[in-house]
Amino acid sequence: MKIIHIVLGKANPERMNGVNKVAYQLATAQTNLGHEVTLWGIANSLTKNYPPRNFKTQLFNQIKNKLALDVKLKGAVRSLSQEAIVHLHGAFISEFYHIAKMLNKKNISYVYTPHGSLTEMAMTKNSTAKKAYFNLFESKVIKNAKQVQLLGINEYTFLDTLTNKARKCLIANGQDLNEIPDYPERKSAALNPVFGFCGRLAQFHKGLDLMFLGFQKYLKNGGTGSLELIGDGSDKEKLIQLTTNLGIRNHVIFHGKKFGKEKYDLLHKMDVFLHTSRMEGFPTAVLEAAALKIPTITSEATNMNEYIKKYRSGFLLNENTPEAIGLQMRLAADYFHQGKLKQMGDNGRKMVTQHFNWQLIAAQLVQIYAA
Repeated sequence: MKIIHIVLGKANPERMNGVNKVAYQLATAQTNLGHEVTLWGIANSLTKNYPPRNFKTQLFNQIKNKLALDVKLKGAVRSLSQEAIVHLHGAFISEFYHIAKMLNKKNISYVYTPHGSLTEMAMTKNSTAKKAYFNLFESKVIKNAKQVQLLGINEYTFLDTLTNKARKCLIANGQDLNEIPDYPERKSAALNPVFGFCGRLAQFHKGLDLMFLGFQKYLKNGGTGSLELIGDGSDKEKLIQLTTNLGIRNHVIFHGKKFGKEKYDLLHKMDVFLHTSRMEGFPTAVLEAAALKIPTITSEATNMNEYIKKYRSGFLLNENTPEAIGLQMRLAADYFHQGKLKQMGDNGRKMVTQHFNWQLIAAQLVQIYAA
């Protein structure tokens, strides 16, 4: 099968872009399954500044005129045969509207994955402009898609309130266990727990203000330990200031963005991983933590709670509030001091192995392409 994945960017796994990481993993896994896979990256630079990969990559210029496509990209779409299947990664991207329109005229099928952009919370941000764009453009991309792949149940359900034209499927993200270093069994000699987060430092999107307020309440109620963050983003300075304003600065460490083994070494030192997002597709960082046998505290928006509850691999936030976060941190700290986190961590690794294998997910999508 000839598969074309299209993203904004270059699908560089060493960047703080979850959509690009997912496209990279899917292209890699589908190539390993024996398919002819090419990734098209729409970027502001054609420099091939990414690690080696087992699939072909073509880069196209992202032009300022959103009413048109780069000439070479338009030519590439025109050259596709009806044997190809195209997979569009991302939503509210004008280039994808133009590409989908061309594909529809050529009778070439495509699958569309919004990667969390069509959740209820995501649609409330800049809601007037988003709703107008959705009605004019995005709805047409959805209507003509062979399938709309939703990563989590929240987005899968909410899409029905936006349109009744979608042919949709629920297939989550995965985790490559081969990229996780083989660490010895975790035997923490620390007196106090290390809580952690890894991802883009986007205060509203990732709920980091809620996390910090929850951590403040945890400390005020007698909790001990530290909160360590791996990642970078436009809100970093704002978040540093927030820790000062809340009086928790001495308990919070900002490591900056890290990749590869350096990132995993920092993650492995964490006792509990937090992801208090207000809106998500399906966060790969939670899967990385679980693969490292780290129990998690997660909001409903992560779409992970159903799995975590089933496997008893973490602590669930039924309400994503500072009070609830503080209480779950206290419960996790009690488990830490009682030596009960290890079983949760083992359960998390089992969860990733059984449910979030990229080879299985890639094969599921190939079945969608071929149907």
